[in-house]
Parts: sequence; structure tokens; C-alpha cells
Amino acid sequence: MVLSPFPPQLTKVLVDEVLQGADGTDIKCGIIGEIGCSWPLTDSEKKILQATAEAQTQLGCPVNIHPGRNSEAPFQIVRILQEAGADISKTVMSHLDRTIFDEKTLLEFAALGSYLEYDLFGTEMLNYQFNTAVDMPSDNDRIRTIGSLVNKGYDERIVVSHDIHTKNRLVKYGGHGYSHILNNIVPKMLLRGISQQSIDKILLENPKRWLTFK
Repeated sequence: MVLSPFPPQLTKVLVDEVLQGADGTDIKCGIIGEIGCSWPLTDSEKKILQATAEAQTQLGCPVNIHPGRNSEAPFQIVRILQEAGADISKTVMSHLDRTIFDEKTLLEFAALGSYLEYDLFGTEMLNYQFNTAVDMPSDNDRIRTIGSLVNKGYDERIVVSHDIHTKNRLVKYGGHGYSHILNNIVPKMLLRGISQQSIDKILLENPKRWLTFK
């Protein structure tokens, strides 16, 4: 008998929260994630990724990954998911705007087939407190990178967001708010030559395809 490399109860927890409800409630999860990963990956994180792959295989559900803060992290995570049988085409790799900066490396990762998420729109800072070696890109930098990916044929694999998780990001407290992408980023994307067709894919078609269970 071949033993599972991870405790089967991890998979059961994930499956039950999608089919039955999360944390003892009847509120069902629409995705698995965001699966938090550090760099380097811990043994526990590897087991959780393997359990995620198994749960995704059973459910046909979307998965969202938070990679560690190193350009190799997304590659390592995808390898582990692939080896465990995950559907990479239903998986979003978050926070690429603070993770992969070299264009050649980015295109190598894009070729692996996950969704490429640029989700820190509205976040611009001199010093990135979680990794001071990183120069956090500006929104203009993000738009340029997305434009480059679109030109390389990846407009069907890009998704965007704000990663709003603190009050100071809300309009009420002086932040850009949830309308920032629609009000400010989309006009700039058009100005920089990204077509409305590609923008519709990024904002509408790609999220719909990712969020639909197989």
C-alpha cells in the first residue's frame, strides 16, 4: 500500500469547507485559498499544497496561492502542485508584482500556465517592510508589465486586484478604495495601448473562467 505523503484530514478539511461550510457554519467557500507560502517552503506548507491539489482534483475548484517573497517561490509551488496532480490552469499565483521582476523569468513562469495576478494596485511605497531588498513597483510599472504580458499573448491568463486589507486603503480613510482599478487604472491602461478587448478579458472573462468549478 502506498501511503499518502500528507495527512488525509487536511484534504477533508478543505473539501468540507467548500461542500459543507467553513468553520462550523453553512457558509461555503468559493475557492481554496489564499494558501500562504513562505520562502523557503516549510514541510507543513508543502503538505498543505499537496492537500490543496488533492482537494482541487476532487472538486474542480479554483485555487489561489500567496507565494514566498523570492522569484523562485512561484516556480517551486507550481512544481509541487503539478506533482500532486493539481490543475494549474485553475490556479492563481498572487502578488507577482512584488515577486518576479525580471521579464525573462516572468515569461518562463507565465509559460507554466497559472493565472498571473497583479494585485497590489494602489500600493506604492519607498520601503517594502517585508523585504527591503525589493523596490515595490508603482502602478505605472504594473501597467507596463501587464502590457508586456498582453503583447506576448498572455491576456487570457492575467487577473488584477487591490489586495485591500487595512482601513487606510479605503476611501473613507483617505485611500484609493475599491474603485481605483476601474476609475484610475483602466484609463491609463487604454492610454498605454492595452486594448479594451484585453482589458475585458482581464477584468471579466478571466475571473469568470477561473471561478467556475469544472
